[in-house]
Amino acid sequence: MFGGRKAEERRRDEIRLAQAACGNALEALRAGNIAKARAELAAVPKKIDFADIGWKVELTASVLDLAAGRRKPAITRLTVICSRLDETDLSRDDKGYLRLFALYRAIEASKDSKAPQELRDLVDDFRFDHTLVSPELKVGFPLKKTEESVAPPPPMARPANAGADDPFQQ
Repeated sequence: MFGGRKAEERRRDEIRLAQAACGNALEALRAGNIAKARAELAAVPKKIDFADIGWKVELTASVLDLAAGRRKPAITRLTVICSRLDETDLSRDDKGYLRLFALYRAIEASKDSKAPQELRDLVDDFRFDHTLVSPELKVGFPLKKTEESVAPPPPMARPANAGADDPFQQ
């Protein structure tokens, strides 16, 4: 009777830990520190369920593998993740977004700019509404690699005496 409640609390704590570790690993990866990202991802509990948060841990690990130059294992891992996404309780749009993310990363990582057929088959026939995708997924796993945008300079200020000669202003 009491064991079920404790197990549920432990499971929630493990999910929170895994969520934080994935977030920290992705931040370290964005900063270009692969070693720190691997260390952060090592904090994930070993026995985590794929349907709960294991998909995110695996996806983060595959992104780390791609960043480290380990193409073949990363692409294989991406294919396995995409084939198992139906086990999760993610929305249909989130699943489609993650499959498209995996396809883009596989294309970028391949030598011939072509993803494996198994992965293309999983992504082949789907649509998703970009506005319904979780913002957390968009930030953590962006489809496009974007450069840091530089803010445009502020508009020039009008000179103080600019309106003095204007006959229409009174």
